[in-house]
Amino acid sequence: MSSTEQKIEEQFAQIQQKVGARHAEVLKHDVDDDQFAVEYARLVNVTSKLVEFEKTIPERLAEPDRKRSERIVTWSWRGQAAVGAVLIALVFVLDRSTWWLVLLVPHFAGTVAGCFQKVDAEQHRDRRLGAIGLHVVALLVALISLSVISRWFIIAAAVGWMFVAGSSMDSTEAGAKGARR
Repeated sequence: MSSTEQKIEEQFAQIQQKVGARHAEVLKHDVDDDQFAVEYARLVNVTSKLVEFEKTIPERLAEPDRKRSERIVTWSWRGQAAVGAVLIALVFVLDRSTWWLVLLVPHFAGTVAGCFQKVDAEQHRDRRLGAIGLHVVALLVALISLSVISRWFIIAAAVGWMFVAGSSMDSTEAGAKGARR
């Protein structure tokens, strides 16, 4: 059991004990007694805290993985943005055709935009997969722009960018739109 799971279990057990103690206090009083209403209100209060805590358990359990995904995503996109900038600079340094900028500038702009995406608990695995796919796409773009592989691989890079963009988009917006229909 991980330390996160252990902490959550301990917190949950503490709140359960509080609910049990409040329940015992309620049982000590008669229903017609004024103190019964006070103790019952305390029981309801502690029970609502237990229910609220219980709702947050999945998110709390996913937090370590989410943080790891956030680091992977952030540094992948930043690194690839730097690679894109270097590739643009190489067009001028190596005196290549400026037509390569048609491929490289959108690639660079896309990677810079990707640096600012949020990694939440629900979609962190999709974002991590997209960041890993970004490395493949960036490698393709670099190899194409340096004329190591055929220009026909631009099609594969475009398909790769569609995959990366799809895994980096918020599916919560699409889900909310679909639910309204």
